[in-house]
Amino acid sequence: MSTNDQLKQAIVDSVEHGAYPEPDISSAEVPSTLIPDLLADLQKARDEVKTDIRSLSKDIAPDVDGWIAQAKKLQADIERSKATARDIVAQAEAGKALKEKTHDAANKVRLLEKEVAFNESLATTLDLIRSSCRILDNADQAYVNNDLRTALDHLKQCDESITALSAVQDTRAVGLLQTRSSRFKSNFLDKTTALAQSLIQCDTDSRSVRIRDQIPDVPSVDLTLIVDTLEYLGGLDVYIRRLKRDIEFALFNPRLSTKSGQHTVFEVSDGSISVSKSTSKPDTIATLDDIWTALDFLSTHLPKSICEPLSQKLLPFLFETLTYTWLDQTVPVQIEQMPVFQQILDRVSRLAEQIDGLNWSSTALLKDWVQNAPRTWLSKRRETALGAARSLLFSGLRDRKTVERVETQTVSKGDAIMGGTDVDEADDAWAADWDEDTPETKEVETKQPEPSTNDDDDDGSAWDMDDDDAEAPTESKDNAENQEEDDAADAWGWGDDEQATDEAPKPDSPKKMTKAAPTDQSTQSGDRELTLRETYTVTAVPDGMLEIVMQVVSDAETLTDPSYSGSPIGPAASALYTLPTFVLAMYRATASTAYSKLDSGNMLIYNDASRLADQIRTFVNKQAEKDAKSTLPNHLRPSSRLRLDNDIKALETFAKRAYSAEMESQRTIIRDMLDGAQGFSNCNAEPFASACDSAVSITEGRLRDVHKQWTPILSRSALLQSSGSLLSTTISKMIMEIEEIQDIGEEESKKLRQFCDKISEVKDLFMQEHPEGGEASDMTGIYCPNWFKFQYLGELLESSLADIKYLWTEGELRLEFDADEVTDLIEALFADSDYRRKAIADIRKTRSS
Repeated sequence: MSTNDQLKQAIVDSVEHGAYPEPDISSAEVPSTLIPDLLADLQKARDEVKTDIRSLSKDIAPDVDGWIAQAKKLQADIERSKATARDIVAQAEAGKALKEKTHDAANKVRLLEKEVAFNESLATTLDLIRSSCRILDNADQAYVNNDLRTALDHLKQCDESITALSAVQDTRAVGLLQTRSSRFKSNFLDKTTALAQSLIQCDTDSRSVRIRDQIPDVPSVDLTLIVDTLEYLGGLDVYIRRLKRDIEFALFNPRLSTKSGQHTVFEVSDGSISVSKSTSKPDTIATLDDIWTALDFLSTHLPKSICEPLSQKLLPFLFETLTYTWLDQTVPVQIEQMPVFQQILDRVSRLAEQIDGLNWSSTALLKDWVQNAPRTWLSKRRETALGAARSLLFSGLRDRKTVERVETQTVSKGDAIMGGTDVDEADDAWAADWDEDTPETKEVETKQPEPSTNDDDDDGSAWDMDDDDAEAPTESKDNAENQEEDDAADAWGWGDDEQATDEAPKPDSPKKMTKAAPTDQSTQSGDRELTLRETYTVTAVPDGMLEIVMQVVSDAETLTDPSYSGSPIGPAASALYTLPTFVLAMYRATASTAYSKLDSGNMLIYNDASRLADQIRTFVNKQAEKDAKSTLPNHLRPSSRLRLDNDIKALETFAKRAYSAEMESQRTIIRDMLDGAQGFSNCNAEPFASACDSAVSITEGRLRDVHKQWTPILSRSALLQSSGSLLSTTISKMIMEIEEIQDIGEEESKKLRQFCDKISEVKDLFMQEHPEGGEASDMTGIYCPNWFKFQYLGELLESSLADIKYLWTEGELRLEFDADEVTDLIEALFADSDYRRKAIADIRKTRSS
């Protein structure tokens, strides 16, 4: 079959049967020459279809006629249904119109009903308004006629009527009615309040309160009606507050006043109570009696409806004022006044019971005051003690006196303190070693210097602080900065009373102690009891503080006596033992401020705090001895209740810190002065020479000024220890800076020797006079541990190599210097040569041997 035939057949099949051609045919191009043949084929196919239809029609013609008949019948039914539907629609439209007419008629009926209801409501409202106006007119007329009861009844009826008009309360008529009612109530309240004031007259000028049963011009008015009216009008609370204020000003304020020359009492007559002057000041019990008289008067003459709200507002103020101005002032400080205080407590309790009998509340304040009487007394006792201590701290500093420190030590023949010599030498041995075994408190906060390198190593030995209790500096430069807390013990140098020192003095620098006044007593074993004495200056503060503490303990001891078992403040006895701690704590807290205005205030703190600690310790020991003979149970004895050990330690630590602060301050000043020498470099050339001369001169003057300032305050041993510590600081800095000079010329060495000699002139401050008029002893080496090293340094600056080598090998130079220090000085003082190298080698060889 050709392609054209295939195309024609595919198109005919598509039209006739809806068949889709093959892809290669459907995608083929249809030429224009094919269209006539295609149309011919389509016409042929159409004719064939018509022929088939005619053939089929002949066979089914009878059926078709039946179908046609049925179709016509169906069409007729459809037309009838349409007509019926049109009738139904027409009838529905007619019903809708009827419904609209019915709805419109119903709306008109409801509108008419509302109109009728409104008219009826309006008539009722107008009747209520007219009735309310009529009632209000009647109330106003009764008000004008002073018929308060009728006016109040009419007012209540009027309020009920106005309440019934709540639905139309926004209307102008009702608003006018409410305005008129409010204005009437305001006038009515003012008149009722005025009548109440006429019945209860509080005159602040005459200081009286008068209560009447009725008013002559208005006999129908009484307090019950007044209260009912005020309560209904909402003015009762305001009136009660005003009445409470008037009663305060008229009665209680004048009566409870404690101003001088204003002594008053209450006087009650028929229906009135007034305040009248008294020639003498009433006591507290009389005041409590007067308070009850006034309250009883009010409860008798006032109705309960006034008394109850009045008492709720009046009693808290009254009891607060009574407590502050009278009751608290009657709390005694002295134990001897307790019986009177007990009577006051009983009367306060009875007053609370009397008020409770009136069924008034607010008596809790009185009951609490009675129950808290021990605490109140303790607070006042504490306040008094602290106030006395505070006043003493600022006033007692003006009074100073010299006191004596006495200590007894048992020493054996040949002991270090005796030096193996006679008692006269022992006189000088006691002061510097007193504190070598004194326990240190736990509050040490700074590092302890090493005794071998620190310029203040005597401070540490005096406090007996072990090397393993603090970090030791590793370099001599650091040692000069860590001296703060070791100074306090230097001032006393006191040792343990029960032990003799085990430390021998340094070789070639034995400590010769300050002069004392010993009393020597020999024992059978050859030991001796040596009584050591020295004086120092204190203020009046320690003795005053001790007196306060002793008085507190005495009061506590008195309260524990069986005779005070029923005392109201008996429970405060145990807490009273804590007052000494508060007193001593306050002293420590405020002493720095109080003493800061004094010259050498820290040294006075040191003396006062140390003496106070000793006095407290002695007092505690004596109290323990006294309690050992007491018949009281052990837990009631003062010695078992006092906890003053920590306070004693705190005082000692406080004293040491004050001393350390003063010493560190002076050390800083001295170091700053020596810093002006700029390390003593080029000290023979201007302007460095002038700077060095000035620095050394003012430092030497400072040492003397401080020594002079401390002389009237510190004991002799403390003065020497303190001055020696400052001198040690001075020469330690000079030694360190001179040793750091790399090259020292001949002229420089001479100049440096002059500086050393200038500082050495202060040794006259440490001269100890012989008790029998002999030659004075130089104690500088005892109180300044690096004094001999400083003297050797001065010698080395002008010595030859041979002299230095001799002092090292045959002398005692090695006791003060180590080999490195000496070799460094030799290298700085002498030029490089065989002699210098040989001398250095010999010195180092001697060290290693």
